Amino acid sequence: MALDPRDYQIALIAPLHIEARAVICLLDRKHDGHFALQCGDDYVFRAGEMCQHNVVIATLPAGQEYGTASAAALASQVKKFFPSLWFGLLVGVAAGLPKLTGPYPRDIRLGDILVALPDGESAGLVAYGLGKETKDGFRLLRNGHVLAMTETVVRAAIGDIKLQAPDDFHLVKPYYEEIKDKEHIDGTFVDPGQDADVLYTVDDSGASRVEARDPRPSERRTRIWYGPIGSGDKLMKNAAERDALRDQHGLIGLEMEAAGTMNRIPVGVIRAACDYGDEHKNKQWQPYAAAMAGAFAKALLARVPPRKPVGNQVPPRNPVVCHIPYKRSTTFSGREAQLEQVKCKLFSEARGRVAIAGLGGMGKTQIALELAYRVHHMESMDDQLSVLWMPAQSLAAFHEAATVVARKLRLGIDGPDDVKEVLRDYLSSDVAGQWLLVLDNLDDESVFDGEVDKSKGLRDFLPQSWTGRILITTRSFPVATDVAGADVIELDAMRPDEALTFLNRALRIKPEGRDLACSADLLERLAYMPLTIGQAVSYMNKTRQPISVYLSHWDKADKADKAEQGMNRLLRKFLRDETHHDATQGAVATTWIVSFEAICDKDAGAARVLSFIQWIDYKAIPLSILPITGSEADLRDSIGVICEYGFLTWRQDDVALDMHRLVHLALRCWPKKLQEGLRKAEVGEHLLNIFPPPDWESRATWRQLLPHVLTLVKDDQSSRDKAILELAYQASLCLSVDGRIIEMLQYIRVVVAVRTETLAETHPDRLASQHMLAIAYLSNGQVQDAVKLLQYIVAIQEKTLVETHPDYLASQHELAYAYLANGQVQDAVKLFQYIVAIREKTLAETHPSCLASQYGLARAYLANGQDQDAVKLFQHVVAIMEKTLAETYPDRLASQYGLMCVYQANG
Repeated sequence: MALDPRDYQIALIAPLHIEARAVICLLDRKHDGHFALQCGDDYVFRAGEMCQHNVVIATLPAGQEYGTASAAALASQVKKFFPSLWFGLLVGVAAGLPKLTGPYPRDIRLGDILVALPDGESAGLVAYGLGKETKDGFRLLRNGHVLAMTETVVRAAIGDIKLQAPDDFHLVKPYYEEIKDKEHIDGTFVDPGQDADVLYTVDDSGASRVEARDPRPSERRTRIWYGPIGSGDKLMKNAAERDALRDQHGLIGLEMEAAGTMNRIPVGVIRAACDYGDEHKNKQWQPYAAAMAGAFAKALLARVPPRKPVGNQVPPRNPVVCHIPYKRSTTFSGREAQLEQVKCKLFSEARGRVAIAGLGGMGKTQIALELAYRVHHMESMDDQLSVLWMPAQSLAAFHEAATVVARKLRLGIDGPDDVKEVLRDYLSSDVAGQWLLVLDNLDDESVFDGEVDKSKGLRDFLPQSWTGRILITTRSFPVATDVAGADVIELDAMRPDEALTFLNRALRIKPEGRDLACSADLLERLAYMPLTIGQAVSYMNKTRQPISVYLSHWDKADKADKAEQGMNRLLRKFLRDETHHDATQGAVATTWIVSFEAICDKDAGAARVLSFIQWIDYKAIPLSILPITGSEADLRDSIGVICEYGFLTWRQDDVALDMHRLVHLALRCWPKKLQEGLRKAEVGEHLLNIFPPPDWESRATWRQLLPHVLTLVKDDQSSRDKAILELAYQASLCLSVDGRIIEMLQYIRVVVAVRTETLAETHPDRLASQHMLAIAYLSNGQVQDAVKLLQYIVAIQEKTLVETHPDYLASQHELAYAYLANGQVQDAVKLFQYIVAIREKTLAETHPSCLASQYGLARAYLANGQDQDAVKLFQHVVAIMEKTLAETYPDRLASQYGLMCVYQANG
């Protein structure tokens, strides 16, 4: 009888034979039959029912070496084979790591159950064998955090059991009693007895001795321990090394499969101690430990209500969405082998994350783009995928793209929640269905990991799902390894035959006669680099010149370089750190010099556009951001010239443009014609003139401009230029509205420092920037700093402004909030009452400032135990806001939430 894989939602992964046998014995009912296998299916799965759940049991073939790699291969096929999977449990044995000394001793015994859970800053699972050497020593891959987290429902069930600790084992014991006398190939699952449990400890000299421990009473024979578990390929038999790992990461156990499994699918890790990870390990305790781990897994499933689909239907999912902002290349060629390799890893091998890594200009983005389009049009998929393309060169660019994608998915993003977290949580849910997420240009480790000030990095916003796949392109091999582990496709220059195929397909005038012989010369000069070949082709197609004529321009550029004292050498020097490949430097430099010169000589408007773009971000450049000297048609004509030379490409919407990162870098160091164009200060003036108000209502517009403004001001954060400094201030306000406080602090601190140095202490601009810094402090939990700064501002304004001045009241308003956060509730109530009294006299009752201070007073009343006063004031604020504000407006939502809290407090 054939079994349908779609009927099974839970996988019990038990890599060892004894582990799988224990789980099989715990089944409430075995399902007779088999799963049909196809070419490429390497594993046989057992099926059955446990606690009303349809489960599959996955184990390694007899004789296969165990470890993270084998577990990863097994998990990949589980993910691919069972489309309705909800979650998995990794069940089996491990080395227990007792720690009998210190403030928090752990007397772990053989047979004790070890459940992987995060502990403080420690990850629930620590891949201790994966990492890299840094100047500060060995750094764990992903700082010890595995790629996928355990499903929320599994963690909730574990938490439900843990609530009854230290008496939690009584929930597990009945399931062990079911199987303790059942047979496996070498005996039964009975307890070997506490007399056989011997722990050897090692002193500072390296000598080992038996640790005397009192037997546990029979009613407390087994304990359950919760905490980080270490996972690696190395079989641990060294007590000193074991203890060092234990103490460094706070581990309760060591095992050899979880890191490989969770590279593919998010599982709950449930182990039981069968040895202590030293030279005294043996297999005597494996059956008992396997039974204990299996019993806990069954106790967990008993706490998860079954979720059965109707018939063979999988849970309902939202519509498929495609977001690829770039147009598909019509000349893609020469990289078919690498594209198929990426596709195979993502789909045939079901790898959750794959990275394409290589030097700048090697064609990483083009491979990812072609794959994205092929996947979108793939008819062989059982379920069509959503394809989502997002830039990752900066958090600002990622945030903007997340906003666009979230809107396409019809997610609620008008509230105060971080849109990046909203998108992550959605893609991690079942309703998202299958998806492919492409993260392009994830080159910067600080973008991925976050800054040293502990701001969140992109890693914190990556979704985790059974049905999702992530592809990144990056120049950074450390980032590639952090994201994808071993699943990294390294991209190098094209082979000569690949490059020739690409050249012939892309050229409008196909090489004949002499040009056929010139092709090899040209490709060698271009170092077989896709970017330089593509841009040389753009030049030849635009000018309709054959290869031989292009080579003559190349030779002239080299001669001119010598006469002009090294323009080419300047580019080569600048690009050295970008390509890390000496052979490509001359090719890149000369190719661009030829095209730059042609553009600037032909079209002054195009030169002006290039001189502007050098100062802003190179991705998602809105047409509206570019300065217009004539008509919009003239601007589009100038852009068309640049596009024909291959330096800019239109996005799908035809309202935004992209430039390759290396071209952008070259623009910034090429001095000849661009120095005659726009200066940085002029660009700052232009951006300031077109920048919208930094408020909630204008966020759709300023979110498009913000990555470009941040690029301009970040390059020169100590600038004294008035326009650039004001742009930094406006950007800070936008970041505050978006809740990006850590980023805001980076810019507002600089603004405050410069204005403090250059403006009088009573100057409105200086006080306004200090006011925003105080707000950032308060939002970031730096309450004392906020109170101190706001008291200073209020003291200055008290001398210079009348008591009804909006700026003076605004500063007192924030100071009252700071008092509230600092526990100075009486001071907060008094100050809010003063502000409310003045604003009620001078402002309409629907004025946002009046409502804001009333809302603040209501919160202070609530904190002060004046519940009835709080209810009355919250009701007043909510009633007015419901009439005047949209239902998604943050202030309205906040007031409704405050009213709900006070209702709950009053029962």
